[in-house]
Amino acid sequence: MTTAKRNPPASIYLDHAATTPVRPEVADVVDETQRRLFGNPSSQHAAGRAARRALEDARDRVLELLGCRGGRAGGSAGRERLVFTSGASEANHLAIEGMAAAAAMPGTVSYSRRDHASVVQASVAIGRRGWRIDEFGLDADGRVRAASIEPQAGPRIVAVTLVCGQTGVVEDVATLVEIVPGALIHCDATQAAGLSPIGVDSLGVATLTLAPHKFGGPRGIGGLVIRGGVAVAPLQAGTQEEGLRGGTEPVALAVGFARALELAVAEREAEARRIAGLRDRFEAGLRAACREAGIPAVVVASAADRSPHISTVSFPGRDRQALAMAADLAGVCLATGTACASGSSEPAPALMAMGMPPEHVRGAVRCSFGRSTTAEEVDLAIDLLAGVARG
Repeated sequence: MTTAKRNPPASIYLDHAATTPVRPEVADVVDETQRRLFGNPSSQHAAGRAARRALEDARDRVLELLGCRGGRAGGSAGRERLVFTSGASEANHLAIEGMAAAAAMPGTVSYSRRDHASVVQASVAIGRRGWRIDEFGLDADGRVRAASIEPQAGPRIVAVTLVCGQTGVVEDVATLVEIVPGALIHCDATQAAGLSPIGVDSLGVATLTLAPHKFGGPRGIGGLVIRGGVAVAPLQAGTQEEGLRGGTEPVALAVGFARALELAVAEREAEARRIAGLRDRFEAGLRAACREAGIPAVVVASAADRSPHISTVSFPGRDRQALAMAADLAGVCLATGTACASGSSEPAPALMAMGMPPEHVRGAVRCSFGRSTTAEEVDLAIDLLAGVARG
């Protein structure tokens, strides 16, 4: 790819799958809420009641935006519930360990290597309490291989990831729901929430995790949506969050959560198209530049249904960590896997489970795009990464 000489910005951020910049509108509402509604939402006085109203309004708004039958207006056992947590990792633990603790007896918990480390850790935790652990295989595109799903007697919890954080591949959750009738299905929708329409009812799952820092919201808060009638036991008991999570609720973060989701939903279709165009531009340009330089470059799962914001590219024969460090020095922020595993020297588990050649797995890095990514940044990143790959 030939381009005119340009001065690159201090840093091109291509790690939106790890976290996104907080939107100014969200930062403003969080700041205002912290200053204005400082009361403890469990207090009975006027300041506490005002904080409680804001908290519950935020909860209702998130549920409404997800198409749930929740909120105070629901008023029945069939309504969906939203538990505010410290993030998606805690929500995944609460879903899996909480449903297991509420079950009458131990059963089987199933997951795959495309799932986040917190899902695997929660599954291992209930395995120590007598649950059988069953790992699904993945096909060449990185989806759960249907043939690896076997019938199991007794209670069953199945963990699925709507959008894989390692490859961007979208899982066919509806088909999995049909294959395991009667199972309690937990869906980690953390990577999907900003760009895809999601909801507990539409997906047919028991619980669903999301975190607003993936779509311009604040850090330090996540959410677990629980379908009406699904029993979940608390991991940290207390009077807050309908008894499912003790501790003073972060009112300002909850308000920011709701505002970020409002903005994401309003812009979702247009933004998904724009980001898909940037991803395609990036992949085509990078492959062309590498081809011109005689460097092999392979886009992982390029033919699969993928979320628009994630592109995992392998440079066979290169070392992913060395590539990421060189890219950082060149002014491009990217990743070698999910952020929670970025300190590990191990390759991305999903790529190994997909049966990719070892040299492809060793040379794979992840670039991810977001609302702040521009076409100019993409073009600059192509030039810089092609130079890094050349060594």
